[in-house]
Amino acid sequence: MVDLKNKIFFDKDISLSALSGKVVGIVGYGNQGRAQALNLRDSGIDIMVGLRNNSASIKKVAKDSLKCTNIDDLIKKVDIVSIMIPDNMIDSFLSKKMSKFRIGQTILVSHGSSIIYGKTKLPDCINIVMVAPSGGGKVVRSEYENNFGVPALVAVHNDFSKTSIELTLAYAKAIGSARAAVFMSTFKEETDTDLFGEQVILTGSIPMIIIESYKVLLEEGYDPVVSWFVCFYELKTIVSLMFEKGM
Repeated sequence: MVDLKNKIFFDKDISLSALSGKVVGIVGYGNQGRAQALNLRDSGIDIMVGLRNNSASIKKVAKDSLKCTNIDDLIKKVDIVSIMIPDNMIDSFLSKKMSKFRIGQTILVSHGSSIIYGKTKLPDCINIVMVAPSGGGKVVRSEYENNFGVPALVAVHNDFSKTSIELTLAYAKAIGSARAAVFMSTFKEETDTDLFGEQVILTGSIPMIIIESYKVLLEEGYDPVVSWFVCFYELKTIVSLMFEKGM
């Protein structure tokens, strides 16, 4: 059993046994879906990918030597349905496919907004969990290949089987996140803090500060190239130092 008094988990704290004998189905093969699928496979997890019949990603899945099927067939066959389509499409997906899920099956997402703020009523007889890596799919894959990982938040929204936390942590380990750190959270906390971080900091204040600072230097007659390097390029070096040294 997992000690839930512990809020931070690392590789040594987690066993993959919760995924033993289970099949993970990845719905979608975009940025995050492909990365998680490949990491799961390389961790020895039995996976298959579910796509629309006319999906442009079918050839990419075949090139990666993964099993591929249509989405309805995937839901019938797998134990865990990892939904890796765009967040704004998940609620609609669930409303159309919910009747196809069976008792005790697990739905896994990498962002909680579709569950917290979605309109689809989800039954109590399925498990609903989240593994949310703190990085895009490209980084999730490259860090795994470098024998490290991207930290992740994990949460359990509904635990019908009473073993969802062990399964969720095992999934986080299998995609490499526990090599860095895995943090216990909730769907509401992950959703609201993620949206805040994206809208206020990442796509809000930081780009605005860069652009407005650049404009000030141009208005004062300074060279555009020098001004751009000062306002934009040097930001990367400072952020890299923050990661290395701390604030």
